[in-house]
Amino acid sequence: MLDEPNIKLQNKLNIILIIFHLIFILSILLVDGYPQTNDILHIFKITPLDGNLKFINGIYGPGYTYYSLIFSNNLNTLSIIIVSLSILSSFSLSSILNLFCKNLSEGKNVIYITSILFHLILLVTIGFNHSDSIFLLLLYNGLLIFIYGYYFKNNYFLYLSGLTLIGISMLFRHHGPFFVILFFINFLIFEHYNKKKIIFFFKKYFLFLILLIFPTLISQIHLYTIDAVVNWQTSFKLHYFFRGDTWGDWRNLKYVLEAEEVKNFNISQVSFNEVLNAVSSHLRGVLRIIYPFIICFVITFYLTKNKIIIYSFILFTVFILIVLAGYHRGYYPGIFFCFISVLLTYKYFVKNRFYYYLTLILLFGHLIYVTDNYSRDVINRYKVNKDIKNNILPILKKENIYYQNIFSDDYNFYTNSLEGEMHKICNWGGWFLNHPYLKDYYPKDVLLKNDNNYCEVKAFITKDKNQADLYKKKGIFKNLYKTNFYYLLI
Repeated sequence: MLDEPNIKLQNKLNIILIIFHLIFILSILLVDGYPQTNDILHIFKITPLDGNLKFINGIYGPGYTYYSLIFSNNLNTLSIIIVSLSILSSFSLSSILNLFCKNLSEGKNVIYITSILFHLILLVTIGFNHSDSIFLLLLYNGLLIFIYGYYFKNNYFLYLSGLTLIGISMLFRHHGPFFVILFFINFLIFEHYNKKKIIFFFKKYFLFLILLIFPTLISQIHLYTIDAVVNWQTSFKLHYFFRGDTWGDWRNLKYVLEAEEVKNFNISQVSFNEVLNAVSSHLRGVLRIIYPFIICFVITFYLTKNKIIIYSFILFTVFILIVLAGYHRGYYPGIFFCFISVLLTYKYFVKNRFYYYLTLILLFGHLIYVTDNYSRDVINRYKVNKDIKNNILPILKKENIYYQNIFSDDYNFYTNSLEGEMHKICNWGGWFLNHPYLKDYYPKDVLLKNDNNYCEVKAFITKDKNQADLYKKKGIFKNLYKTNFYYLLI
């Protein structure tokens, strides 16, 4: 049956969401809060810097610095906020679905099942990824609060709060404003679809737009006022997009970034064939991930013949092209466009079960795909974390070695049980090397103890046996220990 009493559907939804969050929290505890990606550790290296350098955060925007100043630079605090926002999104979605389906005579199952699938896809895709989670969960909760307040409760305070939350989320990623503007256009199209005369409500929509861009506007005024606007990632990101295969060993990244070709890279230097090859390569990569959503767009338009589906797909495509260079994690917000299109088709799915089940197969298949990725990542993090806790920490503690005394060849080296501030660990630098603070930072000099301005290295941690042997032979480190995953030189 495609329908059943609303209370039963709501109870099933709530049970699924409770089980999901219990498993999610358990997976976090299992790895001792081990971050799923290492970029948040680089971000937290920047946020405690003196002066205005703390506001220069590259592609991540100043949101993390504002966050660290208001709350803390502690990863555990951010973890609690991320889990709370995830739970809040589930509560908000459940409330919206309950109101939406309350008086429906048919299609309740379609709405509940497709919504829960999209919701779980979004949350599992984000995973325990601090840098993306804070951006996307603020954005998602803002959208849900706006929808709840605007379409269901007509509550001025609620929907303005939702818009403000969306605006704040834009401070955390530079592609956030692109998505929000495209989504605002999609909202206006949807309003027109609901037979609202846009021109009659122009003042209201203009207020909405002001609220969306207000946090970014204030932030940019602040950054310009303190002279902290430096586009230090643009040229090297472009060079990597087109010629990243020429960069070689990432341990030599400092010298690559200082090369004239990279520092003064100009898009006009790129031939048409290079552009075509780079774009097609990235497109193939992103299509392997997002093809279920594209097929869902096709199915929904075929069933409804509704132009709003086409407009949503165009906006979705534009956004994917904007974030193409970083599509692996940049595509996440685009899921919302598909989410709305599928929900608009619920009445047609009731009458066309074949296409409904096909859509479910696509969404459920993608959920399995992202769940498999997340679970494999958790298992790997658990093993690595266990190795660090049982085999590396006892040696470090015995030698009175803290975070500021470690040079890590592994960007993902992390533990909550080591004394010292985590962001003071030294490594090869990654994209952080392009930050003005590190203009004189040469990783090899630091590792060879020729430069103590950034950290005083007493231990070298690597997963690469060749690197371990190389620096052992240099005579800088006396002892070498082999663990399950690492080589530790003291």
